[in-house]
Amino acid sequence: MVTETLTKSKIDFRQIDKTEPEWLYNTRKNAWEFYQDAPMPSRVIHLWKYTRPEWFLHQNIEEQMAILPIISEIKDSEMAPLKPQFAAFGCNRGDIVSYTQLGHELKGSGVIFKDLPTAVRDYGDLVQSYLGRLVGFDFGKFEALNMALWNSGLFLYIPPNMSIEGPIYMHRQPNTNYNIPRLLIIAGENSRATIIDEYGGRGNGFNANGAVEIFAEPSSHLHYINPQNLSSSVRSYLTQRAEASRGAEIYSIFASLGSDVSKNNLGTILAGRGAQSRMLGILFGNGKQHFDHHTMHHHKAGDSHSVIDFKVVLKDKALSAYTGLIKIEENTTNCEAYQENRNLLLNKGARAETIPELEILNDQVSCSHGATVGPIDPEMIFYLKSRGISSEDAVRVVVGGFIEPLLNQVPENMRQMMRNLVDFKLVGKYAS
Repeated sequence: MVTETLTKSKIDFRQIDKTEPEWLYNTRKNAWEFYQDAPMPSRVIHLWKYTRPEWFLHQNIEEQMAILPIISEIKDSEMAPLKPQFAAFGCNRGDIVSYTQLGHELKGSGVIFKDLPTAVRDYGDLVQSYLGRLVGFDFGKFEALNMALWNSGLFLYIPPNMSIEGPIYMHRQPNTNYNIPRLLIIAGENSRATIIDEYGGRGNGFNANGAVEIFAEPSSHLHYINPQNLSSSVRSYLTQRAEASRGAEIYSIFASLGSDVSKNNLGTILAGRGAQSRMLGILFGNGKQHFDHHTMHHHKAGDSHSVIDFKVVLKDKALSAYTGLIKIEENTTNCEAYQENRNLLLNKGARAETIPELEILNDQVSCSHGATVGPIDPEMIFYLKSRGISSEDAVRVVVGGFIEPLLNQVPENMRQMMRNLVDFKLVGKYAS
């Protein structure tokens, strides 16, 4: 993997494209300037203690400015039929072409599901009012790079009072030299939906820099599921932020299984009274995989509730660094927040670091956190082997028992797929 040494002299941003609205161009240009001026994240800061920022840079990044997003011209007749279990399908292909398709029941319903450049062209005012509000160019150096140079992406708008039964499935295949995808989701008031945002692909030796923004308007209910099963030679950086308005519920599920090096900054802002967020994480690392996750629940409104349950399984020489922050503002009373990170090490070479954090600025709250790191219990393995179970299957049973309570909280139509992914990481074959 080739990494970049920062260029000392500044590089001018490209000229505006004839198809590009001025507001978007100015945002991108400001982001490029911020990116060039911003220093690299300091390794002294604990969020970067275990991961080198240089891993997510690339040579000649300025050449990416010439790669503009492509407005999809793929027709419905050219796509494979939509699978019946999905309400809609969107794809970010490896060649940065993105396209979407709606199921019959959603056509004419008011749902907008487009590749992001088409959404900018056709729904510019709506996109402009949300894009960058949660992950703006001043969020950080890598986030500025994403805003300046995103070259593929999807946009989803769910109108108020709409309940979508089947999941909306998004498949991302970042396998170009430096793929920079972006996703913007707006769930209207009192709407309900499940979104599966899967990152996969077999490309080798590339970097990916992604950004996801999710807005849950009042009383909406949103499931967001993000499985990551990228090639073992990929370096992936992802920033995700969600905002839950008054009475909204966001249920986020993250599964980190692939990549060589992966750094995820995941967070939900509880911005309205009565907002709720539940964030679940499953991580399974093997070989020399390196995972670095930061989760955050920021309570900005009273009577809000959050839960984080993040489980990690490591074997071989894999490493996981996890930092979880609960932040509750000074005048934000009657909040409940819980955070748990459990790490299971299958052999001596694996390593897990866990740093729980609480930033509580008032005393009218209920908060707790827990973190454990430990090896697999040899007595459990001995007991199972004494009952005629092989060593391989005994480990499989223990790991299954460790993650099954969390998997049981995953929507049923995703549960077996995630079990299969974990089984494949564990023993190199799918569950029977």
